[in-house]
Amino acid sequence: MSKTIRELADEFDVSKQAIRKKLDANFRANYVQTVTRNGVQTLIVTNSGYLLLKQHFIGGNNQKPGEETFTSNTGNKNTDTVELLNQQLEIKDNQIKEKDEQLKSMQKLLDQSQQLQLMTAKKIEDFKTITSTQFGHDNSDLNIDNDLKQKNNAWWHFW
Repeated sequence: MSKTIRELADEFDVSKQAIRKKLDANFRANYVQTVTRNGVQTLIVTNSGYLLLKQHFIGGNNQKPGEETFTSNTGNKNTDTVELLNQQLEIKDNQIKEKDEQLKSMQKLLDQSQQLQLMTAKKIEDFKTITSTQFGHDNSDLNIDNDLKQKNNAWWHFW
């Protein structure tokens, strides 16, 4: 049921330009696909997009003068709208499922990253304790000696 812009224009008895005007960025993102046919890329409007355009062009006020419009009480327009809404709901449900899967994978990656950071911090701490016990001195003694050397190297002590 997917149709090209030309097929839609012929069916709705409007110009291709009128169809293209309705294909804004949001509409294209949700209802239009690009397909290669005979080496040429063509825009294909999906079924739900077709229903929206049909509702706009046929359900709109494009009646020619002198023509009468016959409508039935069966609510054909309402069934098209319900069908369109059901398709949109299905699309949104699929998008939500995708987002849930992405969130699960991101949470798993975050947990793994935190575990690696904890393991790395523990290994660094273990390494510090091993090196301080092997060489028999604390790093705090080295820091005190360095502070004293820096204080003695001040230039005003020479005056």
